[in-house]
Amino acid sequence: MPRNSDLDWTSPPLDTVPVFWNRLMGPAWGRMLGLWIDRKDTEIKSHTLDGFITGPTFDWQWAELVRNVRAVNLDRLPPELEPVVWAIDDWNRNYKLGVIFECSVGDGRLLVSAIDVTNANDSNPVRQQLRAALLRYAAGDCFQPNVPVTLEQLRGLLFDTVIMKRLGATAEVNGLSDNSAIDGDPNTYWVAGDRNAALREQIGMVVHFPAPVKMAGVVLMPRQNHREHEGDIRDYMIQISDDANEWRDVAQGQLGSSFEPHEIRFADTLTAQHLRLISLSGFGTDKTTSLAELAVIYVGPRLPGSDGGTLEYKRSRTATPEIDEGTLAPDKAKPLPANKPKPKSPRR
Repeated sequence: MPRNSDLDWTSPPLDTVPVFWNRLMGPAWGRMLGLWIDRKDTEIKSHTLDGFITGPTFDWQWAELVRNVRAVNLDRLPPELEPVVWAIDDWNRNYKLGVIFECSVGDGRLLVSAIDVTNANDSNPVRQQLRAALLRYAAGDCFQPNVPVTLEQLRGLLFDTVIMKRLGATAEVNGLSDNSAIDGDPNTYWVAGDRNAALREQIGMVVHFPAPVKMAGVVLMPRQNHREHEGDIRDYMIQISDDANEWRDVAQGQLGSSFEPHEIRFADTLTAQHLRLISLSGFGTDKTTSLAELAVIYVGPRLPGSDGGTLEYKRSRTATPEIDEGTLAPDKAKPLPANKPKPKSPRR
């Protein structure tokens, strides 16, 4: 059972109520359209959920289980691997998402549940029943997964999304403290810049670590809730420093306008105590810059204490030109201060 903070950002959270069919008009990180459950009376005849009463689709018992759960993106695993419980992604993105699936790894057998059923004394009777069904299946003769997966493929599903917290990082956007893009939650973000400015300014985000950090690159997660991709970064520069005074360039390039996370690898493994991302340009006439997450690809020694854990994600409200007060209409647009990040979306 992977902790939700250990899955990379292409494994999105599930919704307790499936969304309307089209997330193109109202995007979000989580876009679940429901579940499909492979039961023993289907063509594949899976016995994984024997003892757990369910129909083939999302129903009340699953609503009890999916809160704050992230489905596992299986796009990088063998195509013949089909989950027992699928999460149906929005058709604009169409990730292959597994909630419960099995595979063989070397000489072993692996049963994966994105739903945490580790607590034998859980007060939730639905989770207790799912736990009992999975343990009974895993101990029985029917548990014979026939799709092989390598250790490297499995590790490719994982990324420590709270690595910045574990490293004690703090961040500034244009000189103002703001940690919303290093908290491990893509539903929080910052946005800076003046929509009505004549020219787009360069926006800088600086990350400070309490001690030098060994890193092989960074992962950038764009803002997830604006259908026109407001604030997407096109040309960028990444710099590092030992003292936050003298900086040296380590990466420069161009990103696409997308909701997908961008992985930027450095030419060499580097060690630095300060990291700076500079947004040099955006797309079209957009004068703003935004970012949901920045995390280093950490290659240092194993960190002491708790590894990751479960993260409680904020609820994200879609920001479209019709409902975002800053873009209601050209004559009513309210400029954002150039150095003031947008506050986090409130919890619902």
